[in-house]
Amino acid sequence: MTIANNRMRIAGLCPANTTENRLYLVPASTQIDAVLRIVNLDTTSQTYRLAHTATDVAATTADYLAYNMEILAGDTHEWSIHANAAETIRVLSSTASKICYHLSGNKKTW
Repeated sequence: MTIANNRMRIAGLCPANTTENRLYLVPASTQIDAVLRIVNLDTTSQTYRLAHTATDVAATTADYLAYNMEILAGDTHEWSIHANAAETIRVLSSTASKICYHLSGNKKTW
């Protein structure tokens, strides 16, 4: 079995709503080892939620890595994300089009 290991931009999203959104669903036969950068483009503090679910479903209490985490105006937060096939990274922003998410790193496929 050959394993391909590629460093790359995996996903990006700047949601135009304030509901939970899927940032990335890890494809079959794939694993990611990445950094998620969250950027507040607004001039005021905002909040976000970050969840890592076992399947492509809405987040439950046990899935949250961050819940209503404050991010200052113009600030960036970084999270290490390790996820396997079928797992999903989900996000929710307190304001539309001002909180952006950028996932990059290693994407391993076999």
